[in-house]
Amino acid sequence: MSIERISGKEVKAMVREGAKKRMSFAFCLDQSKDPLLMIQPGKKPETLKNPMKKEGGGPPMAWGTYKVRSGAMEMICETAPQRMVTELKKFLKRNKPKVNVLFYDDGGNLLDSLKPEKPEGQVTEETATGISAPGIDKKAVAPLKRRLKRIQPRIGLAPGPLELKLKRALAKSVSLINQGRLQEAETMILVIERAVARIGKDREDEGKAMKRGQREMDQRSLGAQVKRAQSLQANVARAPGEVRGRLARALHVAARHLKRRDLDSARDAMDRIEKALTALV
Repeated sequence: MSIERISGKEVKAMVREGAKKRMSFAFCLDQSKDPLLMIQPGKKPETLKNPMKKEGGGPPMAWGTYKVRSGAMEMICETAPQRMVTELKKFLKRNKPKVNVLFYDDGGNLLDSLKPEKPEGQVTEETATGISAPGIDKKAVAPLKRRLKRIQPRIGLAPGPLELKLKRALAKSVSLINQGRLQEAETMILVIERAVARIGKDREDEGKAMKRGQREMDQRSLGAQVKRAQSLQANVARAPGEVRGRLARALHVAARHLKRRDLDSARDAMDRIEKALTALV
């Protein structure tokens, strides 16, 4: 794997690499207290430790992986001393990467961001109904919007910490819908519904919430799974030789399941294909 030391003027190139594939990074200060940042393709940032030392770096050191998507660079810090996160933020801010940078710990908790982020917990009625979803079929969006509007007032009845988590999930659902990621939004909405039912803040129990959610998912799921298969087909076509043939056969099996409207089997088959494609990255 090629290892690159990133200077300030190369930050934009770093962003471009992250838009193509997941990258590893490591960051610290060198003996002159200047920023030292290295990247390489792949998911093993700890292998950058020795090259960083050879370049004069030393503890404390932050490392992890990053990926650019939806107009933001997400940096997952597996090791994240607060001082180094702050120094890395300063370094990136000085060099204007032209995307927001979000710093997460390895548990998915937001540590910091380059640009101020609107607190996700502050979800208002406007947030819950702020679905624009440009260019997306309104008939596909309408059931999700209806479920969000139904569940929002019930979230306010949840106990403190859980209420905040559910509000964040609600805001994330709206964001996913606006990005056209309806299948992911639907899954998140169902999680919210089950949580509210589980704590007894809904007229439905958890079982009924699951059945109703599944019923609504099935009403539009066939079309969503067909689109998912089409997307996978494009990714499979880019896979290397032998792997491509194997994944193409698996996708053909998923297509047969869809034709028979056996959505569970089709989903399982496509889950395995996605897992195999992810392993290639």
